[in-house]
Amino acid sequence: MLIEPYIVGVRRQLTGESLTGARRRLGELRDWSEPLPAAKAADQARFESYLLQALGAGRGRHPLGISEVVPCADHLELRLESAELLASLLLLLPYRDRRRSRHGVFDLRASARRRGIELVLGRTGDGRVLLLGPQGCDLAAVLGAHRATVEGRCHAPLWTEGTPHDPIPRPLRRSRPAQTVSKTAKSVDPHAVGPRLASSLLRRLHLWESLAASSTVTFTSRPEGAGLVWTVERCLPPHHPLHDDDVATALAESVAGPELAADTDGHRCEQQQCVQTFASGRLTVRTVHGTNARPARPPGRARAHVLSTFLRERRPSAGTVGEVGAGHVLQMIDPCGDDRLDAAEQLAAAWALQGLHTLVLRVESLRGQHSHTASWQRARLTGGSGSMFKGRADYVHGDLEADITRARAEFDHIIMVKRHWADVPLLGFSPLADDHLIVTEAQFPKMTKSTTVHAGELQRRAVTLTPAESAIAWLHSRLSRVPFAEVPMTGLLLRCAIEARDPDDFDAMVDTELARRGMPVLGRLPQPPRRGAHRTVLDELPDEQRTFVIRQSVQVRRGLGPARADATVFLTALREYTAF
Repeated sequence: MLIEPYIVGVRRQLTGESLTGARRRLGELRDWSEPLPAAKAADQARFESYLLQALGAGRGRHPLGISEVVPCADHLELRLESAELLASLLLLLPYRDRRRSRHGVFDLRASARRRGIELVLGRTGDGRVLLLGPQGCDLAAVLGAHRATVEGRCHAPLWTEGTPHDPIPRPLRRSRPAQTVSKTAKSVDPHAVGPRLASSLLRRLHLWESLAASSTVTFTSRPEGAGLVWTVERCLPPHHPLHDDDVATALAESVAGPELAADTDGHRCEQQQCVQTFASGRLTVRTVHGTNARPARPPGRARAHVLSTFLRERRPSAGTVGEVGAGHVLQMIDPCGDDRLDAAEQLAAAWALQGLHTLVLRVESLRGQHSHTASWQRARLTGGSGSMFKGRADYVHGDLEADITRARAEFDHIIMVKRHWADVPLLGFSPLADDHLIVTEAQFPKMTKSTTVHAGELQRRAVTLTPAESAIAWLHSRLSRVPFAEVPMTGLLLRCAIEARDPDDFDAMVDTELARRGMPVLGRLPQPPRRGAHRTVLDELPDEQRTFVIRQSVQVRRGLGPARADATVFLTALREYTAF
């Protein structure tokens, strides 16, 4: 399956967007590591928690009566089936009664816009939601009628744009003695504690309809501790089985899903219901049978295929204790000490698209972390038998050798990248890797300049270089900090311009000279823009560039050695270089 239609289909399964809208919004993203952007600001997530609680009991042809959800990093768009659904949201608008008591959500503003009603939460407007209605529905009139009703009861609306915000409370001085907490002190807003869970559920509202056609869903919450715990109740037709493993699979997905892990002892199946808990009990999914009067059309063949592929995305199979894995470890080395994470991701994505199981392992010092054991999670969706993961390992406080052994048992290719080795070059080479690939720019010099003094005057001239001279000059300029003459390196991975493709005749002859000197060029990858998006073949790319990257990745893989190669020769070379 082609990656672009697949990612578009997965997003539509979760949001209910139109094909054109989902394709356009995915094209605007930096990459597809997060096809459904999460709420960036805390007020945005808190506001969406309020909305899910207010709309949780809604009914309609679509889940909660919302036909379309458009998630963006800084705002959210909801398309309502009818104007009646707006009534539950209008109860959130703040107002002051005759006794000057306030009701509703503080600092919430509502205004009519050309497309619908815009709700803004927070002093700085970080929480923003746009409510849209069906064709011919005037939501602005509904908002005006609600204001007239509030004013008719002699209450003062506090949601208009001209309403001033409450003054910021003055912080207490440190020199003051500690004051006792008043019994009338303002309680903590439960929606402000861990609101990301509710936000992720609202942004993937159509997931439940995709899992089971002709089903209904409701959301309820109750306070527990300082926050809220949520319950999702699914009502399925009588012929549908209550237990469904796809629920836990979809909720645990980390790229397009909410990444909610199932509790170890949180599954209980009975004759009348199936209960599953997630995120340490913060989310409960209760599935029951019931009658559903609303007509529902079963998903088409293409839509069902996309959902089935998404739920069957390949996952690493954990090896047994003591098992020797056959995974290959490739270390990418940058002469300047950078980690070259972009090149590693490009190569891993291309191999994953070819059906391989790949891991980009970033090796660094994780001082201050709770755990020093390496962990990894999915980096992209592939839509096929391959997969791409990314992880972090600690080479100072952790056991890097044990982490590599575990990764070999789970992945076909592990690409290791390491930072901060330029000050001590020997620390940059890992004997745990089977191959060592140097990644640098491919700019072979074709001319050099010389300056002399003759008769008191400067004389400058340009000298044309042969391919052999260009190779020597390039090695001494680019790899001056890499002891490639003493320590065996597998070869070079060169970065070229985005529009560049196959090397010209001069570069091909330089490649031959480099191979003669023990540094063969295994492949070339496009250099991403400095401030632009670092996209892989699993993101949006032109077809010509995607084909070029895949072809180069095949060429690189052919130049690698076998997995679990003998590291004795490499260690001997390091010791000899150190002694020298």
